[in-house]
Amino acid sequence: ESFSMSQRSCLALLKGRSTVQSFALGSFSVWPCRAHSRWAATASVSPTSSSDAGFRNVLQEAGAAAALQHAYKQIGQYSGNEAAWQSVTQHILEEGQLSEMGLGDFKNAVRVLAEDVKLTQASFWELMTGRLTPTLQAATLEDLMELGEQYTKIQAYSQDCSVVFHAIINRVRRDMSIHCMEPPDLVKLMVIFGRAGAASKGLSRVTAQLFNEMEDRISEGVENFGVEDCISLIDSMARFRAVKLPVLQQLGREVLHSQVLELTGQQVCAVCHAYGELGWRHDTVFKTISTEILEEHEQIQSARVYGWEHTKPVKYSGSDIAFVILAMLRLKMHRGNTSWYKWSDMYQELLDVLTLKLEEQLSGMGASALAAASFVLGRARRGTDVLYKAMYDRIMQILAESEDSQQQLVSEGRPQDELERFLHGLAMMGPSKRKDLDTQPFMQWLCKHVYTFVLSDFILINRHLVAMQCCDRDYLIMLVPFYCSGERSKQLTKDDIQELTNTYNGAKVREGDIPDG
Repeated sequence: ESFSMSQRSCLALLKGRSTVQSFALGSFSVWPCRAHSRWAATASVSPTSSSDAGFRNVLQEAGAAAALQHAYKQIGQYSGNEAAWQSVTQHILEEGQLSEMGLGDFKNAVRVLAEDVKLTQASFWELMTGRLTPTLQAATLEDLMELGEQYTKIQAYSQDCSVVFHAIINRVRRDMSIHCMEPPDLVKLMVIFGRAGAASKGLSRVTAQLFNEMEDRISEGVENFGVEDCISLIDSMARFRAVKLPVLQQLGREVLHSQVLELTGQQVCAVCHAYGELGWRHDTVFKTISTEILEEHEQIQSARVYGWEHTKPVKYSGSDIAFVILAMLRLKMHRGNTSWYKWSDMYQELLDVLTLKLEEQLSGMGASALAAASFVLGRARRGTDVLYKAMYDRIMQILAESEDSQQQLVSEGRPQDELERFLHGLAMMGPSKRKDLDTQPFMQWLCKHVYTFVLSDFILINRHLVAMQCCDRDYLIMLVPFYCSGERSKQLTKDDIQELTNTYNGAKVREGDIPDG
């Protein structure tokens, strides 16, 4: 029987219902914000009496902020202690007299919950913020930005929580602060809204307006802006995709470009990443950086060949080089040679350097750098069996370490955010598309963390597994109930349906193989 699942059949399947119940998916829901804002709202737990009478005493005598600090010392972080913390937060809401809390105590409470506890209990943040709206109205801009910074760390961007960000905007506009703020304060403001605007559709409009006002401020002069200020500004622009060419030109011309050889490798990486995200191709900057990388590598290799000691500090790590190459790829600097610069030749040499760096530094690379390296090597169809297996083993090690370590703040980025790009690159890497990998542990990890992914990313991850012929058919069949749920089927885009069709066709899963298919 020849197999063919059309897009219409796939869509009909996803709109239906499956009786498969044996797939052990994770057991929590997702914060109902934009897709890439992934707050975990655990299943409701009925509050119980606190086993620690000291907490109730501290709450009554010293207030909510002190009680939260006491609870943190007794319980630890929210991850793994959800039931205990839900009981604590219930007591805070019922007995903490939040409406009477002063601004200082509010700031202390938010700091403990965001930085220490890393609380991602959506309902509590919404209720607490709503009760403290009068307190926000009396706060200074400095206090409001401090609160906004904490809210971005846990991506508290719902409509109820967004009052914090709107309070910042209202204060900035009322006082016309953006035109008189010190550069570090302006940078802090733009970093906050670069994150908030990118993650929340509800805040995107006011964020776009704020970036327009920032452009006016920069046009007045940047003589007091330091290198770090400029890098942070363009990074916030890249995060929000605010392409302000006059700002990029002015910051580059007056501050960054003349000092590019004095920047650290990480600073260079940040500049290149921002330029790549914003689509701004500055040939001189990338020529200077790529030439410096190749010259440094040549010096290191010469020292090894002749047995010399290379005493000069190494500026560019493998991670830095991976991000620089990825930016060049985005800006189409990977092809073409001119009399001014041989882009194609230099790009291939950079890939050679990256391959050698991976052999030496793979064990210390993070998920984002590993994904960048995988993607640029894959696009060039480079790689060996040994290399792609080592890179896969490293990403599995990172995933395991992320579970063993304490819960990361959402804003810091998590390894699962990089998996789609990593696997896409791995699928393209040589010597052949088919990869000899043991992906059973990886698929089990996906099952456990399925609700922490952007839906389109999760679909593409499985698409790449199928492309590498590393995906179990039963695993795909058992995923059908996940895609069939009413909430997720409504989130599917036309591209998602196409990728699902390609995934199941590629795995040769027949409609008859799927229960109720």
